[in-house]
This record gives sequence, structure tokens and C-alpha cells, in this order.
Amino acid sequence: MEYRSLGGARVPIIGLGTFRSFDVSSETDIESRHKIIANCVETGVTFIDSSPMYGRSEQVIGRTTMGQQANLQFATKVWTRGRRQGEVQIEQSFELMKADHIDVFQIHNLLDWQTHLEPLERLKDEGRISVIGITHYTTSAFPEMMRIMRSKRIGSVQVPYNVGNLACTEEMLPLAEELGIGVIVMEPLGQGRFLRQLRRQPSVEPLKEFGLSLWAQALLAWVVSDRRVSVAIPATSRPERIIENAQAGDAGHLPQDVRDYIREETMRCL
Repeated sequence: MEYRSLGGARVPIIGLGTFRSFDVSSETDIESRHKIIANCVETGVTFIDSSPMYGRSEQVIGRTTMGQQANLQFATKVWTRGRRQGEVQIEQSFELMKADHIDVFQIHNLLDWQTHLEPLERLKDEGRISVIGITHYTTSAFPEMMRIMRSKRIGSVQVPYNVGNLACTEEMLPLAEELGIGVIVMEPLGQGRFLRQLRRQPSVEPLKEFGLSLWAQALLAWVVSDRRVSVAIPATSRPERIIENAQAGDAGHLPQDVRDYIREETMRCL
């Protein structure tokens, strides 16, 4: 697995998102998440992203990563208004994830970001977190995100980026590269759209020389072939997907004509 810089932290290019997929409670589902985490450790998919917005996700991460924390990197978010509420929620994240240290702490969807930056900066000074980040899922938030980036008070941004959403390539990624800010990619598979909504099967034959045999792998490899990306975080509820996703991280840098093929073939099959 290739590693890249994320605001000074060293992270694998393929990680794990937990939106919806880790908001579970049954023992059967918990056991499946144990297997997902075991596969993450085995394959090097060791960057795990969560949020209080994701229901039980932080709690399930804490339960299923016991004994493996040293082999993993945690990222989560603050998602509330007010200084006191933010501080309480931040501390709760440490408790739920059973972590003394959280690698990346982000302000989810820029919610009350001016209030939360100072407490996060204090935690960074104390060594409890390594990187402060901001996130948003809409392009309308990009101008505000870029203003915050230019303040040099953050080390990472999390934005959507996939074959059907190139908005961040116009200004966001160039600015991140210029400032040395890490990029976490949400929705690398278009929330599954570029797999579930295909009307015909894309041909992976031209991609086999890069070790890609599944279209999900092609889509992930497309994203991380952009070296401005630090880590992509597809979510899954199936342990075997971790192994498949990790193989996408081993594909190496795809030539531009191959990236063009993946994007054009996806659009052709929609």
C-alpha cells in the first residue's frame, strides 16, 4: 500500500469510511465489523474515518478496534454548535473510540467552524490530535473552505471526488497542493452510483495489467492516481471488500489515458 502525507501525518491511500456502514447494533453486524477491521489491519487499509453524525459509528469503531489501535489511524469530526457543546462532543469521541489520540479531527460540514478551531488547536498543542481538518460535501462551500485553508490553521480537507464529480479539481486541489494541505476523498464511488446504477457492464480488460479486475477497484484507482489526494475512504459493510479495495491501492499511478478510459467507460455504461 502506498502512503502519502496528510497534513504531516503518513496515511495509506485507501482508507475506510463508516457512514451508515458502522451504524449497527446487532451482534451479527458487530462481528462482521470485527472482520472488516481485521482485514483493514491485514491489508494496510488502516485509516478509519467517522463522525458523531454517523449514529453508532464511533462506538462500534471503539468496540471493534480494541487491541488494534496501535495499528490504525482514527479520524473523526465535531458536528455541533457552541463552544461548550463542541468540547463535550470532542471528548465523547475520544471515549467512544477508546482512543487516547485521534490522528485527524475535522469540523464536519464547517458547522460553527470559527468556534471549534481554537479548542482543536489546543488539543493539537497537547499532542492529543495530529491534524485539524474541515469537511463539506457541496461545491457551494468550497470558497469558504479555501479561505480557511489560506489561514494555514488546518492541515486537511475532506471533499467529494469521483469520475462524475470533478468540482474539487478546479481550485480546491490546486490550492491544497500549493499549501501542503492533505486531501481526504469522500464518495470515491459516487455513493455507489457508479456501480449500482450502471445499465451495462464496463470492460475491465484494459485494466488487468494494473491488477484491477473489478470496476470498484478501477474507480478507486482513478481517484488515488491523482497524487494531490492523500486518502480515499470508501465505506463498506462487507469484509471482503476491504481486500478488494486494498488491491486498488496497489495499482500504482495510472497513465492519463487509462484514467480517461475509466471515466469515459463509466459514463458510457450509465
